[in-house]
Amino acid sequence: MTETKTCQHCKDSFVIDASDFDFYAKIKVPPPTWCPECRLKRRLMWNNTTSFYRRSTSDTNKEVISMYSADKPHKIMEDKKWWSDEWNPFEYGREYDFSKPFFDQFDKLTKEVPLPHLQREYATMIHSEYCNAAAGLKNCYLVTNADMVENCAYGEMVQRTRDCQDVVFTYDSELCYEGTSLQHCYRTVFSQDCENCRDVWFSLDCFDCNDCFGCVNLRKKSYCIFNKQYTKEEYHKKIEEFELGSRNGVQSVCQKTKDFSALFPRKFMHGRLNTDVSGEYVYQSKNAKNMYNCHKTENCKYCHFLKYVTTGTSDSYDYTIFGNTADLIYESVWCGIQVSNLKFCFWNYNAQDLQYCIGCHNSRQLFGCVGLRKKQYCILNKQYPKDKYEKMIPKIIAHMSDMPYEDKKKRVYKYGEFFPPEMSPFGYNETWAHTYFPLSKEEALESGFSWYNREDRNYAITLKVRDVPDTIKEVNDNIVNEIIECEHRGECNENCATAFKVIPAELQFYRRLNLPLPILCPNCRRHQRLKKLNPIESHERRCGCAGTQSKNNLYQNTANHSHHRDNPCFTTFQTSYAPDRQEIVYCEQCYNAEVV
Repeated sequence: MTETKTCQHCKDSFVIDASDFDFYAKIKVPPPTWCPECRLKRRLMWNNTTSFYRRSTSDTNKEVISMYSADKPHKIMEDKKWWSDEWNPFEYGREYDFSKPFFDQFDKLTKEVPLPHLQREYATMIHSEYCNAAAGLKNCYLVTNADMVENCAYGEMVQRTRDCQDVVFTYDSELCYEGTSLQHCYRTVFSQDCENCRDVWFSLDCFDCNDCFGCVNLRKKSYCIFNKQYTKEEYHKKIEEFELGSRNGVQSVCQKTKDFSALFPRKFMHGRLNTDVSGEYVYQSKNAKNMYNCHKTENCKYCHFLKYVTTGTSDSYDYTIFGNTADLIYESVWCGIQVSNLKFCFWNYNAQDLQYCIGCHNSRQLFGCVGLRKKQYCILNKQYPKDKYEKMIPKIIAHMSDMPYEDKKKRVYKYGEFFPPEMSPFGYNETWAHTYFPLSKEEALESGFSWYNREDRNYAITLKVRDVPDTIKEVNDNIVNEIIECEHRGECNENCATAFKVIPAELQFYRRLNLPLPILCPNCRRHQRLKKLNPIESHERRCGCAGTQSKNNLYQNTANHSHHRDNPCFTTFQTSYAPDRQEIVYCEQCYNAEVV
């Protein structure tokens, strides 16, 4: 059975196929009323890990650095106390009121139960106060969505990494800078999609390489510059010509690398060791469809940003961030570590059988609860005997459909819908929704989403962009006292801070690698890195191999392909490369013939 439906939000049509209906029947939920992309945006509107504010705690009036801005109605508590037994979440419990929509009752509960000022495993954080959504960090600064990281700054989605700066989606790496999608790399700088690389600079899609510069699609190579082989002595002499200690020199090489990489084919998707998958950045997965940046997933669909330690994710739909032994998860975000049968949840660890819960860890059999830990059989933070709980849940589910919630855009929320965006404790522009699906303020408000109006910063800038030294050798120790103007000056849509400072550890890092100071603030640098990732979208395309060369004649094939040199490849595929993009996109067989 296949059904075509119209999305409540964007009004576009979307298809629910037989396997989807089988999954919904398995976990006992109705089919969705929002299309997959709008469902993802709705979940991401509840996830802010990178915006920080000064505000006071609600219980002690202590000033802290929080992920919740001071204008939000939600109460916050210092995380150390939040995780302790010093307060009782049951104090906020209430009877379920069958005369009011569920979401009205739940929204009031979320605004009364204190939330921790940051979402982190505070006991494992050492000298890493300005970090969020993290555990096991030491000497880190503005690192988020991270585990087991040391001596790093400005990193996001990083694991088991040390002495790195300005990296995203980087794992098991050391001494890397301005990297995107790096795995098992050492001193890999201004590079993307590299694995098992050492001393690799300005390179793209290189595996098992060392001492390479400006290279694309290389495997097991050494001493190459723009894919040309050199001797060791020639290589090091040639590298000196690029003036990498100069900002002008770095910018020149970045542009040359961008132009050079356009001459080579890209595989239609980033991924390895997969069986029957679709999406982008998918690894070691099986029967996983419409996925994005997921590792070790099986029998999943519409999932994003799922990682693993030993075990991954299985039998889940519409699950976004973060995995680590998870199964039967639906319409949930930022849940992981031994989780099972979670529906419509946000930020729950070591939990089973939860519905519509926020921050309920090490718990099971809960419905509509906030902040409970090691609890069972609760509704709206009120404890029930097992038999009464099991009798009430079907009644509440029926009531949610009989008396649905309606938001300000007249969208209807019955049982089976994730939390309404207007109830999120964040503005659209504070969240991952804006990161991956950017909107203007006017567009967000028109869609019924909230917007955070940032205060005018009016920093007393002491160092203009034009006056920032071109080389690190010209920089003295007093630079850490300067307030440096961001080159974007707040004129972008990237949450520009307009100004920034260089911390002492950061300065030492630049000196160690002989790198020039940046001239963009951390927020703008983050957005520039993320722009290098392929987007969360899918298009149908045909392989760009024309036989002996690419269709645009920019690349000459170096090997015989299975379709023979006199014939073009007719393979079609789903890809995140839109048809109007200029990259040369090959199917897996043609790509492998050229680079593996």
